[in-house]
Amino acid sequence: MVWPRSRVYRSKRVRDADVARLASGVSRRVSRGVATPAPPSSDDSAIPTGMRVAAGWSWRVLVLGALVVAVGWVLAYLSEVSVSLFVGILLTAALWPSTNWLSARGLPRGLAAALSLLLLAFIVGGIFSLVGAQIAGQWTELVNQAAVSFNQLMTWISNGPLHISNTQMDKWIDEAISTVTNSSSTIASYASQAGRSLGYFVAGAALALFATFFFLYDGRKISDTAVMLIPRQSRPRLKNAAGVGWVSLVAYVRAAILVAFVDGLGAGIGAAALGSSMWLAIGALTFITAFVPLLGALTAGVVSAAVIFVTLGWLKAVIMVGIFTLVMEIEAHVLQPFLLGKAVSVHPLAVLYGLSIGFIIGGIVGGLFAIPLLAFGNAFVRALKPEVPGFGVPPVQGEQVGETAKTA
Repeated sequence: MVWPRSRVYRSKRVRDADVARLASGVSRRVSRGVATPAPPSSDDSAIPTGMRVAAGWSWRVLVLGALVVAVGWVLAYLSEVSVSLFVGILLTAALWPSTNWLSARGLPRGLAAALSLLLLAFIVGGIFSLVGAQIAGQWTELVNQAAVSFNQLMTWISNGPLHISNTQMDKWIDEAISTVTNSSSTIASYASQAGRSLGYFVAGAALALFATFFFLYDGRKISDTAVMLIPRQSRPRLKNAAGVGWVSLVAYVRAAILVAFVDGLGAGIGAAALGSSMWLAIGALTFITAFVPLLGALTAGVVSAAVIFVTLGWLKAVIMVGIFTLVMEIEAHVLQPFLLGKAVSVHPLAVLYGLSIGFIIGGIVGGLFAIPLLAFGNAFVRALKPEVPGFGVPPVQGEQVGETAKTA
């Protein structure tokens, strides 16, 4: 079939017009400063797309990892300051609801923050005062019970299945006294280190209290100043995510306080049921150590069982261990899922590994801060994802999601 000459000429003319329009469009884009994408080089085209994406992710992850290591090194070097700062943040989260409640009733923000701190000092001081008064009032009885328990222990060692003679026991006691006498310089150095650590503790506690007051009173200005370090286009999204994380942290601290109170109440009631005169001290110790996950409960249980053993004998000490085990089981299977589970949507496996990493990196302090940081980080990351709905934590009274501290 032969096409008419006019039709062939017309199609060629159309193609020439299309090429001219395309060339003019490219020239206009170049004149406006719009660069056309360059074709991939021969080297890049030889690399698979997946490999290029993996390489891009790898160097970015390495940079972020180096940044995290650098920040961790600085925080560890300034541990006396950084630890007090983190303690101040946790205290702020604990006192945030009461401060908002007082501020909503018309009190100035500064006065509400000061009253919240005074309430905290009154509660902590009252607990220690009651424990001290109980120990001082029953000191003589405690010493007598300890002497009787020690004599019973010596009798059991001599006449029990171990069959250790009094001569051997006296030899071991003399060797222990000699070891202590010859290690007087080492003991003095340990005492000096303990005194220095006590001074650091007092200074850190003062810093934490000052930080707590200013966080409660002027937290909004502090957060706005910190937000200025973020690029302008990312500020709204990151500030909202930080607000969601803060609400989660407040909910976690509130639930942790309730769990610690139930633990202390259960241990105190159990010690009182066994007839111990130190039930209040045992309950207070359990309440305080409950804020350190895993290790705190173990420490409180060992100390409480030792006190019961010295004052009431080994049988009731074994019963006290059973009471502590029951309290810990109630915490793990009832309180943790219903209270902390609602406050922090973190899988128990993540909690376990978070605690392990915290203890490895920072010891007891790392274990104390591991779960709060995990709670904040989980809510923060979830809020950054637009496809993931809100965290689902009910806002604290007087506070909106995405809002930080309010000034008076």
